[in-house]
Amino acid sequence: MLTTKESYAAIRHTAAVYNRGGEVLRLTGTHRVELLSWLLAKQTEFAEPGTVVESLILDETGNVEGSALVVLDDEAAVVIADSQTPLLPIALAAIESLGLEGTFAEDAEDLAAVLAIEGPLSWQVAEDITEDPISEILLNEWRRGTLNGTGCLLVRIGTTAEYGYLVVTSAAGGTSAFDRLVDRAQGVGGGRIDKNVLHRAQAEVNHPVLPSQAQGLNIFEAGIQWMATPNRDDEYRGKAGVQLQAPGRKIVAAVSDNADFPEAGTTVTDEGITVGRVQTSTARAGLNSGFGLLLLDVPYCVPGLTLAAGGRSLSTVARPAVDPQSWTQQIGG
Repeated sequence: MLTTKESYAAIRHTAAVYNRGGEVLRLTGTHRVELLSWLLAKQTEFAEPGTVVESLILDETGNVEGSALVVLDDEAAVVIADSQTPLLPIALAAIESLGLEGTFAEDAEDLAAVLAIEGPLSWQVAEDITEDPISEILLNEWRRGTLNGTGCLLVRIGTTAEYGYLVVTSAAGGTSAFDRLVDRAQGVGGGRIDKNVLHRAQAEVNHPVLPSQAQGLNIFEAGIQWMATPNRDDEYRGKAGVQLQAPGRKIVAAVSDNADFPEAGTTVTDEGITVGRVQTSTARAGLNSGFGLLLLDVPYCVPGLTLAAGGRSLSTVARPAVDPQSWTQQIGG
C-alpha cells in the first residue's frame, strides 16, 4: 500500500486503486422504478438504461444515512449502497407496505466486489476491460466487460474530480481483479492507496464526505442537496423530515497553513467571537496545508475569511480548491 503522501499524489497525478465496498442489491420486477424512487432521495424515474445515478439515502426523519450509486439496465437496477443501515431489509419492507406486487429485491451476489480506480491516468488501468473504446464511455455511463476471465460492470464515475471508474464483479473474482488493477496502476506510477486520503481529495472538490459532513445537519446546511431532489412531488423515504427553508448556517471549506487541520467539533472563532465549528477534518497527506470543512453561521460561511480554531489560523476557500489534471488531460491522449 502507498503511504498517505503517495496515495494523494496517485489520486491527483496517476491512478489510485481502492476497494470501495458497500452493500450491492438488485431490484427487479414490475414496480422496481417506483421502489427505487421511494428508497432514494434523488428522483430516478426518468433515468435511462445504460446510465448511473448517485443519490443520498435518508432515514425516516430526513437525516442522511448514506449514499447510493444506481446502475440502470433494461430489466434491473443494481444499487451500490454505503449506508449506516442495511438497505435490503428496508427495500423488502417497502415492497410489502407500498403494495408493489411482482417486485423483488435481493443481494446481488454476482456483483459483490466494488473496486474503484481514480486519477488522471485511471483510464489506462481500465481501458481493455470492455470492447468499447474507453474514450466512448461518458461520465455516468457503464458497460459490461471482463477482467481476469470474470464478467464485470465497468462504470465511469468519480469522487475526486479526476477521471474515475468502478469495476463491479463477483466476490469470488474480486481479489484477483483487485490485484490486477493494482498491478496496472503501478505500471503508470500509482497503486493501492490508503483510503484515509480520499476524504481530503473529495472535500477539495465538493464531493460529499459522509458521514461526517452531514452529521447533525440537514441537507441544505451540509451543502449536499444536489444529491437529492428535495422538492419532488412524489413520496420518498425521509420526505417528511426534509426542511426546505434557507439555513442559518452552512458548510464552507478551509485550509490551515503549515499545520494539521483541527479536529471535528473544535470551536471556530472570529476575533474571539464564536461563529461555528469544525465539521470535517481530513488527512494532511504530506501537503503543506491541512484541509477540512467548517460549519459556519451566516454570514461567515463564505470564502476569503481568516478565522481561528484550536490555536490555528484557518482561511476559508472556494471549491474546487485544486486544479484537477483530468480537466485538461484527454482520455486516450
